[in-house]
Amino acid sequence: MEGESTQKLTEIHVQEARRYALRLFAYVSTVFPSEWSQAWNEIITPDLLEFAFHARKVNEFCKLREETFEPINTLIVKISDNDPGNWEANYHYALNAFVHVNSFILGHSHVDHRRIFEKSEANLQATYVKITTDKFAEKTISISGLVFCFLNNVIPLIRNRYPELKF
Repeated sequence: MEGESTQKLTEIHVQEARRYALRLFAYVSTVFPSEWSQAWNEIITPDLLEFAFHARKVNEFCKLREETFEPINTLIVKISDNDPGNWEANYHYALNAFVHVNSFILGHSHVDHRRIFEKSEANLQATYVKITTDKFAEKTISISGLVFCFLNNVIPLIRNRYPELKF
């Protein structure tokens, strides 16, 4: 770390990215009735954008751009019908897609094996975001894969590489 102000900025970005990653993990692990889809998307969208911003700043401040992490194209649930395809496997490329985003759609999976809302037309789980950008081909990003990578790979690497950081 170069200087006290850089360290403080890095700590803020790590803390914020972790906070949003944990919230997103809770969201993508939760089953909700299809009738709540619009409201659910309105909750997840700002957190997803905030997470991507802070996680990308962590990459910059901690010089992680050249690090190779496990593929992020993992899902909590299996998509059996209407798989959007073109899953992004690279953590860094996924974060870059958010920087260059033109539009995106949150995708849900049916989780009938966890039918909690019996009167609902469908029980859903937020699973992915399909992004179009001004720079890259359209891609599908696993939300759980993205946040798992941050929580399970990026955080431990930062703790090891920069023990002086407080977060």
